Amino acid sequence: MLIPLLYFAEKYCNCEVEFDFSWNIHSIYKKQPDIVVLPNTVGSNLFFEASKYANLQGIKVFALISEGNFRTDGSFDFWGYNIDKKFYQEYVCCWSKRSCDFVRQQVPEFKNKIFCTGAIGFDRYSIYNFTSKEEFFKKRNLTQFKKVIGYAGWAFGKLYNKQGLDELLFYFNGDSERLKWAEKQMYDVENILKLAIENNPDILFLLKKHPSEANQSITGYYMNEMNRLAVYPNVLYIVEGENLHDLINISDIWMGFETTTTLEAWLLNKHTILVNPDPNFSRDKTFNGSLIANSYNKLQCYIDEFYTSNKIAEFNSEEKLSFRNQLIEDTIGFSDGFNHIRTGLLFKNMVNEIEKNGINKQRIFSIKYYFKYLLMAIGKYFYIKKIFLKLPKFKKTVWIFENFKLKNIEFLKNKYFKYLDSFHTDNKIKEKLNSPDFVKKILNN
Repeated sequence: MLIPLLYFAEKYCNCEVEFDFSWNIHSIYKKQPDIVVLPNTVGSNLFFEASKYANLQGIKVFALISEGNFRTDGSFDFWGYNIDKKFYQEYVCCWSKRSCDFVRQQVPEFKNKIFCTGAIGFDRYSIYNFTSKEEFFKKRNLTQFKKVIGYAGWAFGKLYNKQGLDELLFYFNGDSERLKWAEKQMYDVENILKLAIENNPDILFLLKKHPSEANQSITGYYMNEMNRLAVYPNVLYIVEGENLHDLINISDIWMGFETTTTLEAWLLNKHTILVNPDPNFSRDKTFNGSLIANSYNKLQCYIDEFYTSNKIAEFNSEEKLSFRNQLIEDTIGFSDGFNHIRTGLLFKNMVNEIEKNGINKQRIFSIKYYFKYLLMAIGKYFYIKKIFLKLPKFKKTVWIFENFKLKNIEFLKNKYFKYLDSFHTDNKIKEKLNSPDFVKKILNN
């Protein structure tokens, strides 16, 4: 999500970018950067603490919003892990005008720092090239399949760990009866998927685990609505290692129980179906743009119609199309691929201010963050994954030692910077950035 912004920072702001692991908040004190860039300051305690620690030292913070499609009826706490309920970043980059107006209303003292930039992560659907079916099948040795249906998992796995249960209770406003409802839904969805898998052996079903189903420190096996279906020969259960956009791109139909990834599927012109036995709960509005299958028979009818005529009439109705167009605007703001440019212009304003006025830094040492850094720096010499996974206290640190080197960063930069280069050249972005009219037009808040 940050790569398009960092591309803009390097190309147009003359910035030198360094990456560091989120656990290593001590690196802010150690490296004393001019700016700390974060994917969010509310969706993770580590990101919130990093923003506060950088701000404490006089270092500028520029943050995005990882999940900006939140409800604006007052039922959602947009502060998340930000327990101070105070913004430590220079700007708040909202996904849509709807969410922007809401946050401005809630935090009027920060009004002039809140902008609608659109959702950067969705720019990739206008800029990047994705894996084709042929490439994916060849890589996985699955060339016997021609048809693919994808399914994005929900957070049913949270039912089986304490932290997850607390999060679900919060989601259900403290109503413990809804936990029983959720478990029933899980088994009902599993049964619908199971019947579809068994009765369509020529279709490959891609079942994608939800990335936030459990905290990264929680290891081991736990139930969800699809992992027991991984035994079928026409099922590929995906936990990690595959980009969501690639999975959507190779799918003929994209499904889920309740998922905002349907919007991403629309941007790739995919039919979307929600497998929803009982849709009676607080839901994201994006469901209006998808088909609802509340039973296996209904789902099978949709599948048959698609593979017979290459479309589903109900999905292509004027009403559904109108819903989808409005939902895209209300959810991600813009689908023109320029969201990283809108965000980049705010970033450039901040850089210009730093160059003009400088930064009044003060080095404030934190024993807490230094100790966490030492645990990582020393612990890596003793880390043996098989052993750590068997030790209750140590298995929570496996995600740290598996990821702290950020081994794929340079690969990802090289891969995606090429696409961004082409997009910026084709759209003459460098020239347009010198035009006040262009800047005003795309950042008209």
